[in-house]
Amino acid sequence: MSTTRSSSESHGKAELTIFDVLKQDHEKARYLFDKAEKAGRKEVSSLQKLFSQLEEELSLHMEGEERFFYSVLEQNDEMRDKVLQAFEEHQVAKTLLGTFQALAVDDERWSAKMQVLHEVVEHHMQEEEREIFKLARKALKQEQQHEIALQFQKSKREGKKPSRGAPVEG
Repeated sequence: MSTTRSSSESHGKAELTIFDVLKQDHEKARYLFDKAEKAGRKEVSSLQKLFSQLEEELSLHMEGEERFFYSVLEQNDEMRDKVLQAFEEHQVAKTLLGTFQALAVDDERWSAKMQVLHEVVEHHMQEEEREIFKLARKALKQEQQHEIALQFQKSKREGKKPSRGAPVEG
């Protein structure tokens, strides 16, 4: 195989835009929230794994979105207010995620807290998909949409935690 594979591997099939990549992440988050809600409170081990996966997905998503998507969009006067609001919504989600550290999965407040996190994240994703994506499609050239998608995906791959067998620091 040629050494230029990484820069041209997506040629020949439709290249993903940042909107495609973010939408895939949103669907994965919705799936994980749904699984967590369907798991019973007594399924502590299952809930811990689901939350851990959800926390990692959301954290990597927000970090990449802020670094590669929002940072470009906030330069656009028409989008600035929406992007600043999105940054703040991320901050609320990060703060909420942090509050799970001091709470056991079998604590009765855990599922209530998870529901609130779900509502905050779902509101953010819907607003993003309906409003920010619409404005951003106008603001970003096709080439930028693909380039941001590549940067975002690379950042997420590099940020993934080691395999599940690795010891967890605590």
